[in-house]
Amino acid sequence: MIIQDLQEAIQKVVFEDDQGAFEKIYKGYYSRLFRLALSVVKSEELADEVYDDVMLNVWQKRKNLAHVNNFTVYLYVSVKNASLRQLSKLGKISYIRIDEDFDIQDTTPTMQEEMMSLELLAIINQSIAELSPQCKQVFKLVKEDGLKYKEVAEILNVSVKNVEYHMGNALKRISENISNNKRPGAREAFKSIIFN
Repeated sequence: MIIQDLQEAIQKVVFEDDQGAFEKIYKGYYSRLFRLALSVVKSEELADEVYDDVMLNVWQKRKNLAHVNNFTVYLYVSVKNASLRQLSKLGKISYIRIDEDFDIQDTTPTMQEEMMSLELLAIINQSIAELSPQCKQVFKLVKEDGLKYKEVAEILNVSVKNVEYHMGNALKRISENISNNKRPGAREAFKSIIFN
C-alpha cells in the first residue's frame, strides 16, 4: 500500500468510519502481518485469529488512529504483542524464536527477482538460515517487508545501531556465500539485494 493511499485510507476510517477504506488496509497488510504472527504462534489458524483480533481492535479504536505516528510500526508491534499474548494464554511461552521460519518470499516478483536463478535463491536462503535469530529477523523486516531501520528498531525494541549491526552481518554472510559460489551473475544478484 502506497504511503499516500494509506494516509488517505486512515483518514477515511478515522473521520468517516469508511469500511471500504478499512478493508483496503486489512487486505494490504494481511500477508506480511500474518507471516509475523505465524512465526510466533506456529499455527495458521491462530495466526489468522491474531491478525483478525488486532484488526478488530484497530477498527474499534479507529478514532485514536489520528494520534498514531507510524501506522505500519503500530500494526507490527500490535501483531507481535498479540501473538505473544496468545502463546501466553496457551501456556506455550518458554523460549520464542520469532524468526524461525522466514525465507525470502517471492510474493510479487520484479524483473530482478525473475533474473535470479533458483540456485542463487537457495544459496541466499541457506545464508539467511545460518544467521542468528535476531539477525535473521532484522534482515527479513528490512529486506522482505521493506521497513526502515528506525521502524525495525521500534518494532524489536532495540537501537538503530543494533539493526545496522545485524544488517551488516547478514549482508556479509550472504556476500561470502555468494562469493564462494563462482557462478556468473552471482555478484550482480547480490548487488540487487543490497541496493533494493
